Amino acid sequence: MDLNVFLKETVCLRPSEQSQRQTIELSGLDRISPAILYAVFFYKCNLNSEAENSIERAKRALQKVLVSWNPAAGRFRISDATGKLEIDCNDEGVTMITAVCDSKLEELGKLHEYKPCYEKPVPQLSDADDISKNPLVLVQITRFACGGLSVGVGGSHALFDGSGAFTFLASWAHISSGKDESDLIVPNHSRAAILHAIYSLHSTPSAASIYEQDHIIAIEDLYGIPMQAMASDDRCWENALAKFSQVDPQGGLELITLCINKETVETLKALAIERGKLLKCSTFDVLCAHVWKARVKALLLDPNTNICLQFPVDSRNRFQPPLGENFTANAFVLASVSCLVKELLEEPLHSTIHKIQAAKDIITDEYIKLYAKALESSNKFLPSMRELTIITDWLKFPFNALDFGWGKLSSAALLATPVQETAFLMMNLEESGGFLVRIGIGGQYVHDLISNLNNFNY
Repeated sequence: MDLNVFLKETVCLRPSEQSQRQTIELSGLDRISPAILYAVFFYKCNLNSEAENSIERAKRALQKVLVSWNPAAGRFRISDATGKLEIDCNDEGVTMITAVCDSKLEELGKLHEYKPCYEKPVPQLSDADDISKNPLVLVQITRFACGGLSVGVGGSHALFDGSGAFTFLASWAHISSGKDESDLIVPNHSRAAILHAIYSLHSTPSAASIYEQDHIIAIEDLYGIPMQAMASDDRCWENALAKFSQVDPQGGLELITLCINKETVETLKALAIERGKLLKCSTFDVLCAHVWKARVKALLLDPNTNICLQFPVDSRNRFQPPLGENFTANAFVLASVSCLVKELLEEPLHSTIHKIQAAKDIITDEYIKLYAKALESSNKFLPSMRELTIITDWLKFPFNALDFGWGKLSSAALLATPVQETAFLMMNLEESGGFLVRIGIGGQYVHDLISNLNNFNY
């Protein structure tokens, strides 16, 4: 299906109050992937005559929220002194586009399933020769013929991690819906605590290259799979970042979304606890293990191949002293599990879950600081995505808080991401209590992957 989307207005929204200009030094956790991530949120409301007022209210609310979230209105630049990426908080603003579409939301079928036409309700930028000209946040509000709306959002991963981004969106929605601004937490954008830990003598690995960090499990595990070097410093990002607004799924790669009901997950959790004598088992634990097994089996890798599972763990409360829930920057550290293909496919589900839980326990204060320090080294890396499986947990993000005053969020879809093979675990807003798995995989493996993901015979 195609969508006819007609752009009505493009404006640059600046904070409603001028902020003090500052430069935010980014950590290696921020700079590892500065590309923009896109998502689209759907609202099956029926505004029609009220639509213009509602959209104008959302615009004013965004300008208000940018006062405390002023890095979102800033721009990237490369530091002359260090060659590293930083944020110039210059109040240049956020790009806001309003548009209309002649289709109805019900014509799109299951809204959570990615479709190529979803690229149209998200903002697209023309190429820029200078990264300092590109906004870090882009928004597009599209009115559909049924009276419903979509909010397409793009934001740089170097600006916020997933938790920070959703707090930003929830704060914007909170103000837009007319709720009391005093209820909002005051965001902390400073990376000072992480940077201080990185450069302290007590947390400085002696090796200069990231490949030599054999005391950090997530990096050590990558030794066992093919890797290729990238550039030596952040200046290499300048050309790529100038085009980071373009969403172009790789040839032959398909983005699929599968639903898993709550009852199935609860059954698997109970079985894992009983058979594996586990003290606990979270929804993430069981879905992560299931998806890893399903993907590896679909890829038909040699049984003696080294493989690796990695997943981000929020370090806000693991870092000492804690960074706090209001910390908006990147605080996720990769946990890692490695083994041979035959070991993963032959072991019971509860054994894989136990390894995942053990990997999370390794993420201590010391590990976090060593990991962050390692990312400051002179090498970047890009591992093979066949042997490496990355799974990201979006299960706890507050989708239901994204009420802008025009009704409850109906559904959300993630667009193409920089590492498109990454699996995302999300709540299924269209089926109460259900879960979604969004993953990219080569077209030749899609049938087997879907079959494996739907097979819960453990």
